Amino acid sequence: MLTFVESISLAGDRAKQNDDACGFRGARAWVLDGATDLHGAPLTGWKSDASWIAHFANARLYTADGGDMGDVTRDASVAAKDAFSTLLNGRTIERWQSPISSLLMVEETADGVAGIDLGDSRIFVRDADGGVQVAGGPTTGREAETRAAAQQTDGDKPLLERKATIEILRRGRSALNQDGAHWTFGIDPKCADHARAWSFKLSRPAHVLLMTDGFAALTDQYEAYDAAGLVVAALDKGLQELGRELRAIEAQDLGGKLHPRFKKSDDATALLLRLS
Repeated sequence: MLTFVESISLAGDRAKQNDDACGFRGARAWVLDGATDLHGAPLTGWKSDASWIAHFANARLYTADGGDMGDVTRDASVAAKDAFSTLLNGRTIERWQSPISSLLMVEETADGVAGIDLGDSRIFVRDADGGVQVAGGPTTGREAETRAAAQQTDGDKPLLERKATIEILRRGRSALNQDGAHWTFGIDPKCADHARAWSFKLSRPAHVLLMTDGFAALTDQYEAYDAAGLVVAALDKGLQELGRELRAIEAQDLGGKLHPRFKKSDDATALLLRLS
């Protein structure tokens, strides 16, 4: 049985909305991470289009009545496409303005768990024998993104005022969700066909940690833990304490010298489950 233990979702900036979402229903759980808007006024009427796509998908996953994870993802994308088209009301947009989100979903199987992912969210699993398995994020573009963040000369300005940075990010966003490129969840239903699928055979009880990249930074960017250590810390310390550790690391490196990044802090969401 897959059961809920604990969750956390921290806004990267408390003056703004949280573009992450997560959920748990039955034998299935998921995390979503809306990609930060690279334009001014949101097209959806929400505080951000990133928040809109993440929470739209979250609502659809909650109401999905079972079914194959790929089909559920496709259905959510079709619904998002139709809803977004209605909100646009005939306006045309650039590719980089299309709302997208990372999506990682997991469900219990007879042997352990299986899942799919689109984007850069993460899953770390530790079973009763101490074995650790991982899936999701970081993509091949992470290194290039880190180099670009390190070269910023106006990192103290709000993101949309960093002209050179925004142009780099828009080009990267435009290249997504095409044949031969990296895919995320969005308003192109073909995204479901490009989701990475994986399954883990596990000895029970096992513990499953789902995370958006903002929380997984503890391992993938800041190297405060390895995968096994992060799951153990989540069990021993709790997700709230790990959230404090995450923000403390970032507070000590506000300028991004040690850990180059485009935002001082990202939205950070994690969901801890037990498989018994």
